[in-house]
Amino acid sequence: MAVPAAAFEVLGYLAVVAVATVCFLAGWLPVNGAVVLTVILLATLIVLSWIHLGQGRHPALLLLCSLMLFQGGRLIGYCLGGEPDPMRVVAMTPAPFDVSRHDSGLVLLALSLSAICIYAPCRWLYRPVAPPCGVEVRKYLPYLYILFVATLPVQLFKNYRYYEYVQQHGGYAFIYLNHAAIASSVPFWVRAIPLISLPVFVAIFVFERRRFRLYLATALYFATASLILLLGSRSGPFLLVAALWWVARVNSLRKTRIVFLATAVMALLMVANVIQVMRQDEPGANYKFSVARLIISQGASLSVTEVAFKYRDLFSPYSGSYLLTGLQDAFVAPDASNYHRGRSLAIDVSVFLSAANYEYGYGTAGAYIPEAYVGGGMVAVVLVSIALGLGLHAFYRFSGNALLLFVFAMSLPDIISLPKAGLFDWVSVFLRNCVSFVLLWFGWKVYSLLLSIRQTPPADSVPGIVTA
Repeated sequence: MAVPAAAFEVLGYLAVVAVATVCFLAGWLPVNGAVVLTVILLATLIVLSWIHLGQGRHPALLLLCSLMLFQGGRLIGYCLGGEPDPMRVVAMTPAPFDVSRHDSGLVLLALSLSAICIYAPCRWLYRPVAPPCGVEVRKYLPYLYILFVATLPVQLFKNYRYYEYVQQHGGYAFIYLNHAAIASSVPFWVRAIPLISLPVFVAIFVFERRRFRLYLATALYFATASLILLLGSRSGPFLLVAALWWVARVNSLRKTRIVFLATAVMALLMVANVIQVMRQDEPGANYKFSVARLIISQGASLSVTEVAFKYRDLFSPYSGSYLLTGLQDAFVAPDASNYHRGRSLAIDVSVFLSAANYEYGYGTAGAYIPEAYVGGGMVAVVLVSIALGLGLHAFYRFSGNALLLFVFAMSLPDIISLPKAGLFDWVSVFLRNCVSFVLLWFGWKVYSLLLSIRQTPPADSVPGIVTA
């Protein structure tokens, strides 16, 4: 029976965490032993999500994988033998330091509880959902293809202009030095094109069932996005790939080919490594491909979590400001030129670790766990994680509707990036997406009106109507 099995799984995990916590407090479990247990727990939750949540059809799998990578990357590196001190704060600071045993234990406990609280409601409430029919949305495809063809060249120009401008001003770090200057390098109407081009492409990916057209549209879109990768920015395209993979799983009843999936993941890791090399300029650096080193580098957000836990009293007065200003991030990009304290936890931690490095454009990403902990302690971490699990399950529950699946696909990249982003960043992006939805709806009404006028026969061709 599904419900007792789900209850047994969740209670079993909570019991393991409780026993490990008691052993840690008693001094029987060292910090590195707790690190290994945390990695095992996160990994098994990912495996169980794959087994019990539709083999990737439930978006909770993606968030758990993201949590494992962005918060647990250094922990994985320790298990692989590539990181001797997984709990040492090394990001940004010129003088790496260790946090206390107590703080390390709290961080690992927060990661474990968050993963369990995300998985538990999804596992408990899971029922298979049929793929969307898609018949009712096929009427939108001609309109979407017209917009796609019209906006793609403009997006290519914008991305190329951004790439050219950044290369002329020092490379990748300039994105975080003065984002406003980069944006002003193209006219406003060109900057506004992604408000149309991205949702149009995602809508085509969700609605289209003809494989050739789907593959062609995907290839064309990512060909223009490749310039963003050349800039050194990989989060946006990679998170979009993850969201599109989820859409493909929802739209299909076929089983996933594990070998193909593993090959695709390895290919993405190699591309990510190439991008990392391109944006580094350290002379004599070793650029040999290493999965362990790449995973370790992705876990830099753990340092933000550790600093926020250790110095909570320093950041907690700004907890409300972090949430409120997170609602603006999709409209006003933060950079070193407009920094002020209390705007972003990740930026405040970066300045705390090294103000000089931040002024040169270096920084580290944040995460929802430290932001929740700064605002309300471990209780807030648990409540936020449960809310995330319930929200992701709602995504899955209503993914049988093609229009809702499109809305979910637009929001999912920012939700699965929460382990390295602010708690309300996804809300800000959703508000921006609402602008895109309104523009698309208005354009569809105009298109429908023009189509109806074109298809209306002249008066002299209608039987029963006599013209002079």
